[in-house]
Amino acid sequence: MGVATWCGAGIRGLSAATALLGVTAFGNAFAANPWDNDPAVQQVLELRRQGIVAMTTEGVSAESERYSTTFVANTPGNAVVTGEQMLANFARGAVSYTSVEQRLDYAGSHGPDIVVLMGEEIVVPGAGAPNAGKRIHRRFTDVFRKENGEWRHDLRHANVISVE
Repeated sequence: MGVATWCGAGIRGLSAATALLGVTAFGNAFAANPWDNDPAVQQVLELRRQGIVAMTTEGVSAESERYSTTFVANTPGNAVVTGEQMLANFARGAVSYTSVEQRLDYAGSHGPDIVVLMGEEIVVPGAGAPNAGKRIHRRFTDVFRKENGEWRHDLRHANVISVE
């Protein structure tokens, strides 16, 4: 697995900086991953990190998730949803997380306007969500695309590997 790892934990009293770990083995001079020196990937990874912090602390918003106008996700619950539907699911508590950790296996630019992230994530759903409090291992693929000059989350697929 890739060295790039980040997680967020919605533990009361911890600052976002404390709740979030960003790990890289070396600086840019000694890139540990092929994507460490890709500015587009680094911009997207920072947006994803910020989204995970929001998801596990203050809550999801349109700004924190940065969905594109054409966002669509194939969810672990076997549903295909739009960005608007996903935000509504977060707002009503059908989707919430106390912890999210992602480990990248791949991150890369696919032309100047597309970034793909792939890997494994471990999430702990919050109260009211299916499997609340359990550790869920999933495989994920996220596609980000530039829309009006800004990186936006455009496509997502996640499937459950195991539930602890």
